[in-house]
Amino acid sequence: MSLEIVLTDIQIQRARPEDADLRKIQHFAATSGGPPADTEPASTLVKLYLKTPLPMDSAGVELYVGDHQIRRYAQFKNGIYFKVNDPRFLTELSGGEVRFRRPGTDGFIGTGVRLSIADPAALTALRSPGAAPLPSQADVLRE
Repeated sequence: MSLEIVLTDIQIQRARPEDADLRKIQHFAATSGGPPADTEPASTLVKLYLKTPLPMDSAGVELYVGDHQIRRYAQFKNGIYFKVNDPRFLTELSGGEVRFRRPGTDGFIGTGVRLSIADPAALTALRSPGAAPLPSQADVLRE
């Protein structure tokens, strides 16, 4: 049986990090000489809008952007999303084709859609004092 996955849109949005995300962000900052401690931390949510939901069978599908496997993703009303807490990884993903694969197979299901991030630095840039607070992740995922 052939599996077709059609992406209709990609949205990339910053959100307030959850507690587990904060620990990851602090780790990345400490190990990479990342942003200063007074920088407002943020998670980046990459929302992939799908024409039809992914199959809900035992085989599942693996998500890739370029050559990077996205090991953790979840569903929202109109598709799937994943979080990026390391700005360097977001830059690595930029330009990669979004594709899928059934576990244990060699063939990829291409979408022909690339993750286009015009300015990855803008997603991780310092926010000016007094700027509106970032939305919660639940708000970003609400449709």
